[in-house]
Amino acid sequence: MTPPEITIRRASRADVDLVLSADDLLAHPPTAEWTQDFLDRGSNLLILALRDDRPVGILVGVETGHLGASPDLFIYGIVVREDLRGHGIAHRLVEKAVEVAEEAGCTRVWGSVHRHDEPDADVRGAGSPFAGVTASGGDDDELTTRSTSTRSTTFVIPIP
Repeated sequence: MTPPEITIRRASRADVDLVLSADDLLAHPPTAEWTQDFLDRGSNLLILALRDDRPVGILVGVETGHLGASPDLFIYGIVVREDLRGHGIAHRLVEKAVEVAEEAGCTRVWGSVHRHDEPDADVRGAGSPFAGVTASGGDDDELTTRSTSTRSTTFVIPIP
C-alpha cells in the first residue's frame, strides 16, 4: 500500500479556518477566539498533517520549563484520522515538533503514549484537547496525556 501524500507543518495565525475545519479530530470543536489566542502564544505549538489541504492529523504541545532552565516541549495530544493510521503520520508530527523545539532552544521533547485493550475506549485525560474522542484499537499513531490503561509509556527525546 502506498502511503498517502501528507504535508506536515506548523499552524500559524493565518490558519485559524484550517484549524477550525479539524473539529472532527478534537473532542470539542475549537472556536476562532480560542484558536487565535492559542496560535498567538509563542510557547504553544500546533502542528497539522494535511492531505489535499484538509487536516488529517494534529499535534498539540507547549513549551514548559523551570526558572533559569532551558525549556522542554511537552506534547499533550496527537491524533491521526483513523483511516490513515499506520502510515507513520504521528511519527512525522513528532519529528516536526522536535525540529520546532530545537529551533526554540528546548533541551528535550516529552509526552506519553497510551494504548487501550478495548476498541472504542476513551484513552484521553479530561484535560486533553482530545478528551472524549474515541480511540480505535490503540494504534501507534495516537499519543495522549492520561489513560486508565496500564499500557502507557512516557517518551523523552533529547535535543543535542
